[in-house]
Amino acid sequence: MTQSATLNQKQPAYPASQQPGWIGMVIISACGFLGLLLLSDPLKLTTVGLSGVVGMGAVGLWRWSWFLVQVLRSRFFMHAVFPRWREKAAAIPTEDLPHMCFMVPTYKEKLWITERVFRAIVYEARSINQRVTVLVNSSGPEENAAIVDVLKSYDPELEYINLIQMTQKDGKRKAMADGLRHLRTLNLPEDTIVALMDGDTELCPGTLLGCLPFFRMFPKIGALTTDEMPIVHGSYIFSEWFHLRFSQRHYQMCSLSLSRKVLCLTGRFSLFRSEAAFHPDFISRLESDSLDDWLWGRFKFLSGDDKSTWYFLLENRYEMIYIPDVIVNSLETHSGSVTNRAYNNMRRWFGNMLRSSGRAIGLGPKVVGWFPWWCLLDQRISMWTSLITPGLLLIALLWGKFVLAGMILCWVCFSRPLMLIIIFIGRPSHLKPIHFPVLVATQWSSSVIKVWNQMNMAKQSWNNRGTQSIKAESKGFMAWVQLMVSRFLLVSQGLAFFIALLWWWMGILTPVQDIKSVMANYQNAGPEIAVEVVEAIAHDIRPNDRQDDSRALQALIDGLPGDRPIEIELPIGELDLFEPVKIGRSDIEIRGEGAERTILQAHFETAPSEAMLVVHSPAESLRNVRLRGFTIRSHSPSQFNGILFSDVRDVAVKEVDLVGEGYPAVGDRTENVNLEYVTVRGVVTPLFDLQNTAQNISAHPN
Repeated sequence: MTQSATLNQKQPAYPASQQPGWIGMVIISACGFLGLLLLSDPLKLTTVGLSGVVGMGAVGLWRWSWFLVQVLRSRFFMHAVFPRWREKAAAIPTEDLPHMCFMVPTYKEKLWITERVFRAIVYEARSINQRVTVLVNSSGPEENAAIVDVLKSYDPELEYINLIQMTQKDGKRKAMADGLRHLRTLNLPEDTIVALMDGDTELCPGTLLGCLPFFRMFPKIGALTTDEMPIVHGSYIFSEWFHLRFSQRHYQMCSLSLSRKVLCLTGRFSLFRSEAAFHPDFISRLESDSLDDWLWGRFKFLSGDDKSTWYFLLENRYEMIYIPDVIVNSLETHSGSVTNRAYNNMRRWFGNMLRSSGRAIGLGPKVVGWFPWWCLLDQRISMWTSLITPGLLLIALLWGKFVLAGMILCWVCFSRPLMLIIIFIGRPSHLKPIHFPVLVATQWSSSVIKVWNQMNMAKQSWNNRGTQSIKAESKGFMAWVQLMVSRFLLVSQGLAFFIALLWWWMGILTPVQDIKSVMANYQNAGPEIAVEVVEAIAHDIRPNDRQDDSRALQALIDGLPGDRPIEIELPIGELDLFEPVKIGRSDIEIRGEGAERTILQAHFETAPSEAMLVVHSPAESLRNVRLRGFTIRSHSPSQFNGILFSDVRDVAVKEVDLVGEGYPAVGDRTENVNLEYVTVRGVVTPLFDLQNTAQNISAHPN
C-alpha cells in the first residue's frame, strides 16, 4: 500500500469579496512610480549629493538583490526540487513509516482550541494505521480531564492513541524536558519520530503522511518543520499580520531548504528523530538553555525552546528541511491592544533570534553551511539597513526637504507592493491592501526592536503565559554598571547611525572636508587678524521663505565697514535671489554651511557679461575674496553665469557646487585663483572662462 502523492490540506476559506489583492497593490505601486517620475528633478536633488545618491543606490541594489536571490532559490525549490522529493515520498508504503509520538505541552487553553487540536491528532493517528503515543503535559487535572473527554469523543476506546498525561510544574521548558525523559523510558522503536508541538496547533489532514516519509528518504535529516496558516479570533489586523509573517517565512524557509538547513524549527509543530530528541544533551538544553554574554554574563533563556532544539541539531550537524505542501493551523485568540500584543511578540521573537543566531554564527560556515551562515549574518546587518529609509525620511522632514521626503515615500509605495505581490504568489493566504501598511510598519518597527534587543540580551518577558520575565542575575553596583553600559551603547549606536545618514547620504555633515579645511587653515595661518563675523540671518536674510533675499544681501554687503576683514555667514536652507548680487569690497569671505546645506537659487536670467555673483568694483582693484560652502544653481534653460570676477587678485572658491547651463565662473583681469572641491553639474562649457586673466589658476577638482 502506498500513500497518495496528493495531500488533502484543509485551508481557511476566503470569500471572493475579500480578494481585491494584487489589483490594489499594482495601483499603489503605479502611483508610487508616477510620483518618482514627477519628483525626480535633478536640480532638486542636489541637496542629497552624489554620495547620497550612490549610497542609497548601492544599499537598495544590495538589499533587493538579496531578496531576489532568496525568492529565486525558493521558487526553484518549490517547483523543481521539492516535486521530485514528493514523488519519491509518495512511493514509500504506509506500513514502512516510522512510529509516531506526540509531545504536547498545553497550559489553560480555551476549550474550543483544545477540541480542535486533539481531534486533529486522532484523525492523523487513524490515517497512518498504527497506534501513536501522545504525551500531554497540561496545567492540571481539570485540563487533563477535558483532553480525555475530547479524545474519547472521537476515539472512545483510545484504539489509535496511547495516552500519557502529566502536569506542568515549572513552565513549558521543564514540562517538555520531563515529557521527553518519560518517553525515553518506554522502549519505543529506535526509528520513532517525535513531534514537539504547542497546545494551540491544529494538524491539517495528511500532515503525518506528508512528513514521515522524508525521514526514510534522508537518513541525515534530524528534524523538519512545515508551513503554517493562522486562524485568529478577535482581531482582523492581527490575523492579517500573521498571514503576512507566515508568507514571508514560507519563501525564506523554501530558499534555505535548498541547503538542507533552516533557521528555525518552529515550536508550533516540528518533527525530530528520537535519536536527537531523546539525547540527554538535547533534553538538558531544552530544559535550561543559557548564554554567556560579554556584558550581561550568563543568563537563562525564558522562552525560545524552538531555538534551543534548533541549535542542538545545528551544532551536531544534522540536516533540517521544510515541507512546503504540509500546513498546520496556528489557533490564536486576541483581545486588547493590537500594538501591545505585536510589540511583545516581536520583542520575544527577535530576542530569541539574536540570542541564538550569535552563537550559531560562531560555529562557522563549515558547520552551518555557507548560505545559511550568511543568512544569519545578514539578520544582524539588515536591522540597520532597514532603518535607512525611515531615517532619511525623518531627516528630510525635519530639514524641510519635502521634495526629498516625497520621493522616499513614493519609493516605499512603489517597491513594497511589488515585494508583497512576489511574496504572496501561490499562497493560500490572499493579498490584501491592509498588508501594505502592515508590512511597512513591521519592517521599520521590527528593526528598532532588534536594535534594542541587541543591547538588552538578558531582558526577557513572555506575556502569553502568565506574564513571566527574567533578566541578568547581577545585583547592586554591577547591575547598575551593566544597565548604564547598555544604554550608552544603544544611544551611541543610534547617534552614529544618524550621523552616518547626515554625512554620507544627506551631506548635511561634512567631517572629512571640515578636517581638511581646519588642517589647511592651520598650516597657512599667518599673523592673527581680527575678522568680523556677520550672521546674514540677523539682517532679514531668511531661508526657505520663497521671498527675494538678493536685496537684503546686497544691502548687507554695501553697508559693511571697509577697514577690516569681514566674514558673512549664510544660513542653512535655500536663499532666493531675483537679481544679481555684487561684491564691491576686498577682504571679504561669504561662507555657507556646506555645499549641500546652503543653496543660492537664481530666479533670473543673466546676460553674457553678467553673473549671479559679481565680484567687481569700478573704483579700485579688489583682493582677497573668498567664497565657500554653498551651492549656486539656476532653473533657467538659457546660458547662465554663476560667478564673475573682474579685476580681482587672490580669489578662493572652496566647497562650492555650481549648477546650471553656461559658465560656472568667469574671470576678467583676475589673478591667483584657487579652486578646491568645486563641483560642476549640468554644465557643458569650461569651468573657468578666461578673459585677460593671468594663467596662474590652481585647482583641486572634485
